[in-house]
Amino acid sequence: MNKKASMVVVLVLFFLLINIGFSSGVCTSTDTPRINPINYFEIGEGELFVHDFNLTNMDEQGIFYSYALFDRRLTGISISSGGVLRFEPSSDDVGVSKIGVIAVKESCAGTLVVTFKIFAKPKITSFEPKNSSVQINQTQSVYFRVKAIDKDDNETLIYEWLLDSGLINESFNKTNYIFRPGYELSGVHNISARVTDSHNLSDIKTWYVQVSKVNRAPTLLFPVPNFMVFQNTATGAYNLNDYFYDPDGGMLSFSYRQVNPAFEIKGTAYANISASIDKTGFVTYDPALNTSGYAYFVFTAYDIMNKSVESNFVKVDVVSSDKFNTLKNVSRTDFCGDYVCSAVEDCSNCPFDCGPCEDEEIGCMPDWNCSDWGPCMPGGFMTRNCTDIANCGDNRSKPDEIRICEYNATCSDGLKNGIEEGVDCGGPCDPCPTCNDSIQNQGEEGVDCGGPCLEICPSCTDGVKNQDESDVDCGGVCAGCAGNQSCLKNKDCESLRCEYLICTFPSCEDGIKNQEEEGVDCGGPCTKRCGTCSDGVQNGGEMGVDCGGLCRPCPRCDDGVKNGDERLADCGGNCRKCNFSDYFQAYYAGFIILFIILGLIPFLLISYFFYLLTHPEKARGLYEHNSTFAFLVGANKLFRKIRVSRKKSPAISEEVAKNFINELNDTSKRPEINDKELYERIQRIYAALLGLPEEYDNNIFNMRLRASKIPLLMKILFMGFYKKAEILPLATFVPQEVKLDMIVEMKFLLGELVKG
Repeated sequence: MNKKASMVVVLVLFFLLINIGFSSGVCTSTDTPRINPINYFEIGEGELFVHDFNLTNMDEQGIFYSYALFDRRLTGISISSGGVLRFEPSSDDVGVSKIGVIAVKESCAGTLVVTFKIFAKPKITSFEPKNSSVQINQTQSVYFRVKAIDKDDNETLIYEWLLDSGLINESFNKTNYIFRPGYELSGVHNISARVTDSHNLSDIKTWYVQVSKVNRAPTLLFPVPNFMVFQNTATGAYNLNDYFYDPDGGMLSFSYRQVNPAFEIKGTAYANISASIDKTGFVTYDPALNTSGYAYFVFTAYDIMNKSVESNFVKVDVVSSDKFNTLKNVSRTDFCGDYVCSAVEDCSNCPFDCGPCEDEEIGCMPDWNCSDWGPCMPGGFMTRNCTDIANCGDNRSKPDEIRICEYNATCSDGLKNGIEEGVDCGGPCDPCPTCNDSIQNQGEEGVDCGGPCLEICPSCTDGVKNQDESDVDCGGVCAGCAGNQSCLKNKDCESLRCEYLICTFPSCEDGIKNQEEEGVDCGGPCTKRCGTCSDGVQNGGEMGVDCGGLCRPCPRCDDGVKNGDERLADCGGNCRKCNFSDYFQAYYAGFIILFIILGLIPFLLISYFFYLLTHPEKARGLYEHNSTFAFLVGANKLFRKIRVSRKKSPAISEEVAKNFINELNDTSKRPEINDKELYERIQRIYAALLGLPEEYDNNIFNMRLRASKIPLLMKILFMGFYKKAEILPLATFVPQEVKLDMIVEMKFLLGELVKG
């Protein structure tokens, strides 16, 4: 007898002794406590179970509760004298167990056998990383993995990954997770793997990840615009903080240098201009005394860790001082050169508009040709260039080359002005770039990633399968994958061979030039030496690639041989275009056979069709063959176009066909179609088409069909349908759907016949 059976016997004897002992007090059903018979419970491992047992036949005053174990292995179980049972099962208690609950009042006792079914919770048996604490920076990643089991049968486990107790959606029901903090997260974070079974019991593993911040370089959000200054006049331009940005939120410092761009002509003399940048990042350009022309600048932004980024080339033009002096005296509306002699103009200060002075001796008369006015500059002026075509060398009558204008901020001036929120964006302009606009802008390294954005752009070294990689950080745009890694095409592999979506290992016998081989399976790491006439390179005195010299002769366009990339001998590819004569000479026998076949095909087809008209059963076989039926209908449509072009009338008028079709429609609507009636209706249609007498045999039918105006291919179909319809009077039973199909087929044949 096993241990469990022994325990059951002991417990039964214990109950019997209790009942015998108490029966001496003559216990009745009224005196004996009767425990409410709730005796089956399902509990999860590690969950606290509490149940208050009560009586159904008396109050509980003076009642004392106890319990007895059927199975001694249960631990952590207790019951109070008032009947409150507490049980928190451990892993050793998993399975089905029973206890006996005893309620005692004076000399009488009642018992209840209670069954517990205890479910096991999942157990995480292995995990990575082994250490519970991990240190990375914002650009690195960590690979987490867990494996769990459950003692219960037929359990389905669900895996969930949590970041700081929040569910990570894209990791649902995966046994592994790659954590990439990005620039958004830093400090200590919890990564947890939770495994849950169908009874909502779970086990959890938690790691503590210390994420160190990474200092990012500043970003150039917008190109710094070109600028124009007046000679001998320092001019404030713009604030560099509108164009540069520190993605870490720090303050930037700036510097500049003058450069000589490669696209400018060598030896160009540049203007002597200096720039100053105040603590707020505002730029002021100051040209040296009487300097002219232009110069190029590059600005550099630095963060507090001295990481930097440079701007584009910034061109600064110097406008001559005479233009500036003119600007101070010029009217906003009137100017010399507007073809109007205003009140402030005369023959001496503007002969262009007012004409020359009468008493002035006229010599060389300047002829000024002026360009159109340029756009209004942010400084409130516009310029043009005026040239004396006569080359008099007298600028007294020269029209104004500068005028005052009212500058209105635009969305394309490269400045943050007006009510813009950024440089040429926000306010009345297009919205400013963001890190979720699906556009690569504002100095981003990719679409909405890198630069000022928190998202790190996918790369070939981030430990994640992304971009178009076939495996982690390999394949696609990345380097080829090693052997036994996943692939989609040959180029995804180092070996250049992808079989069953797995990269093969390169070898010296794979028929592919890989692993730094000098040729296919030769040279490099292979012991086989490469021959010079098969290395795919013109060398060793060869006249072409692997031909000429000591190798085979190189292909020519007059050697009478099909070689190289020629399509036929000495034509095609790099040679002349092949003509019909070349094809005929190359395939002479084939052309002869083709001409014979093309000549025989029409004769054989026509003979075969007439043969079918004399052998109706053969015609029926073709009619019931779907492919042949479709071919005959298609061929008839082709020949119909010829008949229509020759203005041949159809074999039946549209009105007659419509009457027949209406009759067939009426027949098809009946709940039960009579076989004989349908066959007689088909016979009447054929009689009308072919002009058949009231009584006829097969010979007369065949003769009238051959002599009718029905096109030849349609005759075959009509003959085949007629033979098919003969089953109606002969068969003992024809299914309703077969008869409906025959009606549809008859209507189709009539419709084709009407078309010509």
